[in-house]
Amino acid sequence: MVKTLDAWRLWGRGAALLVLVLLGPLGLQRTPLALVADTWKLLLILAAWVFAVGSFIGAILHARVPAVTMAERLFRTWIARFSDRPEVLWLKWARGAHHPPLARWYLDRAAALGGREAQFQEGLMFMEGGQGHGGQTTGLDRFRRAALRGHPEAAFRLAEALRTGHGAPLPEQAEAETWYQRAAALGFGPAAAWLAQAYHDGDGVPADEAKAGEWALTAERLRPFPPLSHSLLRHDAAPADPLVHASGEAMAGLEALADRALAHRPVRWLLLTGAVLLHVLWLGVALTFFWAGSSQLHHLPLLFMTPPLLMLAWLAWQHYRERPRTGRDRLREAAEAGDSEACFQLGLAHHQGDRLRMKDDLTAALWFRKAAEAGHTGAMAALAEAYLGGHGVVRDPREARRWSEAARGESTSQPGQPMEP
Repeated sequence: MVKTLDAWRLWGRGAALLVLVLLGPLGLQRTPLALVADTWKLLLILAAWVFAVGSFIGAILHARVPAVTMAERLFRTWIARFSDRPEVLWLKWARGAHHPPLARWYLDRAAALGGREAQFQEGLMFMEGGQGHGGQTTGLDRFRRAALRGHPEAAFRLAEALRTGHGAPLPEQAEAETWYQRAAALGFGPAAAWLAQAYHDGDGVPADEAKAGEWALTAERLRPFPPLSHSLLRHDAAPADPLVHASGEAMAGLEALADRALAHRPVRWLLLTGAVLLHVLWLGVALTFFWAGSSQLHHLPLLFMTPPLLMLAWLAWQHYRERPRTGRDRLREAAEAGDSEACFQLGLAHHQGDRLRMKDDLTAALWFRKAAEAGHTGAMAALAEAYLGGHGVVRDPREARRWSEAARGESTSQPGQPMEP
């Protein structure tokens, strides 16, 4: 019974209202307002037709945001709007989403509500997502917001970051101790265990056996300790979302069918000819109805034909704008074949960003590493700089020093000799 009530509070109100909005006007069919019901029925059929055509065209042209995803966003936004716990819903959907951009979109909606759990999860995403030094700083800010709202693990994570300097300009031992104490007071066992060890060994705080004993008793009382959380965007053990899974399978099937069809030149010509004939047929039907004008139905072909044609034209224009401008990507082909210089140049292209490749420090660091492991001196220096500044990778001065020393050593050896990883 409790589960049924919880499900109703999360989903029921929005779903019931949506059904009422979509099907309610159809109840006017046998009343003096039957014209409203007929008009609404026509609009529903037209919307379903436009959605089906848009989904098919988007699958063929590999639209950036498929129609199914747009409909899913609208549906979930509607449900969350009428739920008394929208943050719980957004976080649940973010955990179950199978596409990282969609999961990030759900997490952003949850964080916009300002709840402590959503702020904490966004902080985890920034700290674990390889967003570079700026991302770690943002993650630290999100931990602080959640901790101020009473989130125990957020206080512990904030204390850890301040103690080690991870995401902070400099380590802050005194402030870290305060947040450890707050986390322990909120019932987070690992914080109490760390305080007991720190006061016993004098690690960052003055040694104090009395305080060490008090915190050791508190830690023992709070056992067993819960495992530390991971970002919702890591799907190691995320439950499958049935809606996302079904829509993903449908879109994958459409894309696979379209790819198999378009891989053959005769099929491409056949589809093009069929599309032209279909448009000619629709135009002929429309002209026929306009010419005959019988039964006052001459507007239906135009209504059914205009939205798909406009959508097709818009998606074709987007596809045209996003097409490769220089034909084959020979630099990527050479890099994927193992050419260290090509790997280095591709990393530079992603690091700097241009009209062909968007700026992406994570991708740049991956190509720098591949070139560096093949013995490229410039790539070793670039990878050292990435680790030093946290560009695309977690900031790690030891890794930066290792690759910097490898670059200096490689410059004095024979070129092309690979470094031992």
